[in-house]
Amino acid sequence: MKRKKIRFFPGVTSIIAGIGTAVIGAIMNIILIPQIEANTGGVRCFDMNPGYNYEQASEFLRLIGDEGRHIYLGYQLPIDFIYPVFYTLLFVSLIVLLTKKKSPLLTLPLLLAVSDYCENILSEIMLRADSLSRPLVTAASALTLVKTLLMYVTILAVVILIVIAAVKKAKNGKTQNQ
Repeated sequence: MKRKKIRFFPGVTSIIAGIGTAVIGAIMNIILIPQIEANTGGVRCFDMNPGYNYEQASEFLRLIGDEGRHIYLGYQLPIDFIYPVFYTLLFVSLIVLLTKKKSPLLTLPLLLAVSDYCENILSEIMLRADSLSRPLVTAASALTLVKTLLMYVTILAVVILIVIAAVKKAKNGKTQNQ
């Protein structure tokens, strides 16, 4: 039986991107975000909310303090600017692996990454601002909501592609065994 050669893209890329996504996600969600939110009394970081208003953003900025702001600007956001590279490569490579072709579904992870980058930029502006504006908070919150929805839709699309591929493989296995 001849072994199938795994090409760097999308095969190896999906493995490397998956590991990078998991490691970065763990660093942010297990270490950095809890440190940032330690003094907020349960008020979540901007991108951990599916949406927020001016009062919530103002309260968060008031509560995080200098140390939380330092961690957010110095560690969380720089890592969060790298994160979309990894999850986009992961989703794109999985979609290519599972569809065996270019698919319109490839736009999902790309739009997700763009919305995440825009959200990160607006978060940084809010964290550095001397005063907070309502239009800025509204735009940032809307981008957070868009990013969250695109993340769920992208994950759902990949899961559906995995199920379709598994069903096809199972059907092919049954016909070969008969």
